[in-house]
Amino acid sequence: MPDLRLALLPVLAAAWGLAPVGCHVFSPSTDKVLDAVGLRVRPLGMARDAMQLEFVFAQRPGHDPLMGEDLWNRLDTIGRRPAAMRASLARHGIRVGQIGSTPPPALEELLGLTAPELGGADVSGPARRKDLRGWRIYLRDGGQTEVILHDEPVAEAKIQIAEAKTPREFFDVRFILRITARRLREGWVRLECLPEVHHGPRRLRHTATEAGWGFRTRQEIVPLFELKFTVDLTVGEMTVVTAAETSSGDSLGQQFFTTATGLKKLLVVRLANMPRDRRLHTRLARSRD
Repeated sequence: MPDLRLALLPVLAAAWGLAPVGCHVFSPSTDKVLDAVGLRVRPLGMARDAMQLEFVFAQRPGHDPLMGEDLWNRLDTIGRRPAAMRASLARHGIRVGQIGSTPPPALEELLGLTAPELGGADVSGPARRKDLRGWRIYLRDGGQTEVILHDEPVAEAKIQIAEAKTPREFFDVRFILRITARRLREGWVRLECLPEVHHGPRRLRHTATEAGWGFRTRQEIVPLFELKFTVDLTVGEMTVVTAAETSSGDSLGQQFFTTATGLKKLLVVRLANMPRDRRLHTRLARSRD
């Protein structure tokens, strides 16, 4: 029987840009292999004008060297983010970086690209990388998605809101990263990332939707605009978001990216594909009139 670890390498390598850009990274024939390592796919349908984003959560102990400078020395932590934005993120203990289509060795290992240990279990069996969880979505220009950072709501949290003199206390809290995808130009997308605190009981509330105002069951939402950040990606590139190692335990970064058991979460977002611009050049369009 062939070694399962060797069988996984080409599948995961293709999924994270080690194969030519534009391939169909999560084909139906590989679903069982992906399920074995926790890279789940959420089929939401695909429109011709939709961009494709892939998400992976990895979680490790906070002192794991793979989450430290071995990783961050190889990431671009500046990008096109202005100094004020970077200073605000650092002040609240949130670290953001981006990388091209070839991840550094530390990120490869975090994402299971270096043959994850599955104990020799059959691919169709119950064995799974419990520290990895992934999914794929499709968004049109201006579309939004919510990334839920904790599996279960946090019973109670004290959060320092901008300009408030004392921390504010919240109950039944969910930490959310709201991501809006905006097309910049051919092959480039800007991800606008807004951390939010969802809290309190779920009630039927008057909510703005794409079709207008309507009623939806949701919690109260506190957007943290002082922590809003952007990342510009071209096809194949990815961004990494987590809590800074040196941040305090009550910082927003630690509250957003630390689990109830003390593990640190690392979110990776990859721009896997986007539609080609089918609009004709002005001179070409005139010549066809």
